[in-house]
Amino acid sequence: MADAEPQPTPITGHIVLLPGATPHRPLRLVRDVDLLLAATIASVRMNRPTSIFEPPASLGACARCQEAYAEARKVIEDAGGIAKWMQWVARP
Repeated sequence: MADAEPQPTPITGHIVLLPGATPHRPLRLVRDVDLLLAATIASVRMNRPTSIFEPPASLGACARCQEAYAEARKVIEDAGGIAKWMQWVARP
């Protein structure tokens, strides 16, 4: 009988797009704020609600996620709102 291959360790925790009470797991190649802003661009282009301004109820469970959402909202607000920020993002 062949030896069973070792199973990978399950990934635990949550990312900023799905906040929760589990440990916060930052991504290696993108900051939480950048991920939220990218998700906002996709939401606006698909005419969907943006999680930045309508965060999930589970956001209250993670202080790091709360900080990232606040920072992302500030980026958009400092640009003059979602419409002006989207114009800035879409510039050539």
